[in-house]
Amino acid sequence: MSATQSIQIAAATGRYSKRKRAQVNYYEEDAAEVEYEKGNQSQVEYSLPKKRRSAPSSKPLPKRKIFPFLQLPAEIRNIIYENCLSDPAGIYLEATTKKYRRTVQRCPEDRFRYFPAMPDSDDGASDSGDEEKGPRKESRPGMRRLVPSLLAVCKQINQEGRDILYGNHFYLADTLAMHSFLVDLTPRGASLLKQITLICWGQGRGIHKAYNHAGFAALASATNLEKFKVHGYRGWSADSKSVARTFYRDAFPWLEAVGAAKGKLDAAVDIIEVACNSFTGQPIWWLNTQRNGSGMYKDMDGFRAELNNLLGGRMKMIKSRPR
Repeated sequence: MSATQSIQIAAATGRYSKRKRAQVNYYEEDAAEVEYEKGNQSQVEYSLPKKRRSAPSSKPLPKRKIFPFLQLPAEIRNIIYENCLSDPAGIYLEATTKKYRRTVQRCPEDRFRYFPAMPDSDDGASDSGDEEKGPRKESRPGMRRLVPSLLAVCKQINQEGRDILYGNHFYLADTLAMHSFLVDLTPRGASLLKQITLICWGQGRGIHKAYNHAGFAALASATNLEKFKVHGYRGWSADSKSVARTFYRDAFPWLEAVGAAKGKLDAAVDIIEVACNSFTGQPIWWLNTQRNGSGMYKDMDGFRAELNNLLGGRMKMIKSRPR
C-alpha cells in the first residue's frame, strides 16, 4: 500500500496518530487546595544599571579657573594663613562626645563660668553617643572662624601654615578635654604646640580625676611647649611642697619627657606657671580673673624647687639600680 493510499484511508476513517503532549485540565482548582507560602515565592530582582563614571579628563584646567595661590608673595600667603588659622583671643576647647568617640569642640570663652569647670547636666559630654540636645554652637560673634582644612590642600601649604595653627594659645577646660584633644592631635601635632592653659584640674572620684594622669601622659609628646599655665581652684593646700607633689604625681610623664628631649632634667619646670587664685578656697569667675588680672602663685620658687627635688630623686633612684 502506498503512502498516498494510507493517507486517504485515514482521512476517510477520521483516525490520526495522537501527538504526545501534556494533558490540559479545563476546570478551576479549589482555592483551599492552593497554598501560598510567603517564603517560597520566587521574586525576580532587577538590578539597576550601574552608572558609568566618566573618565577624568586628561586636559588641564584653563588658566582662568586656577588661582595661583602658591605664586603669591610669602607675605600675602602669611596674611591669609593668619586670618584662616589663628585667633588672637585664643582657642577655647571643651570635651564632648561625637559618634561614641571622645573628642573636643571649640567654644566661646564665656562657657567657662565657674571653677572647677565640671560639666553640669546641660553642658556635660555624654557617654551615650551624640548629645541628645543637639550640637552646641561652635562660633559666636567675636570669635574668629578657623579653617584648619586649609592645611590638607598640599604639603607646601601644610608646612607653611601648621606652625601658625598650632602656635595659638589653647585653653583647655579640664584634663578630660586635654586628653581628648591630644589623642586626636597625634604626637606629631602635639610637638608643634606652644602655649596651653589648663583651666581646671579634674576633681572628685569619677572620670574627671582619672583623666589627670592620663591627660599628662598624652601631653608627653608636647616637648616644645613654651608655656604651660595651670588655672582654677583644685582644693590643694597653698603650701609649695604640697602643690608641687600633687602636680608631680599626675604630670611626671610630661615633666620627664620634656627633660629627656631638652637634655635638661628640670627643663619643664621653667615653663610652668600656676595662677595665684588657684588656692583661694572657693570657685572664681574665669572672666573676672581674666579682666582684672591674676598674678602667679606667690611661692613659685618653692614650687619649682620641690619639683626639681622630685625629678632629681627619680633620676638618682634609676642610676642606683644594679645592672
